[in-house]
Amino acid sequence: MAKKYHMISAKRMGWESMYDYYPFPVDEFTKEEAIAQFCHVQKETLKANNHWYTYTAYEYQGKIYHSIIYSGIVDESEL
Repeated sequence: MAKKYHMISAKRMGWESMYDYYPFPVDEFTKEEAIAQFCHVQKETLKANNHWYTYTAYEYQGKIYHSIIYSGIVDESEL
């Protein structure tokens, strides 16, 4: 029987719509535990009007992401 994974898509920072995909084995992680691997972090950005704005990003394994999406459970063959 093929192993199942919770799939999380993490949108990279920047203007391009590039994603990194992270599978978490369902026999080791619940959906909530998989999502919780991505920690909320507060960041600031300087806009063209010379004002700083704070926003919430996500961090996983030292990488910062704009947003994350839980894509559901996938089969090992879909990785």
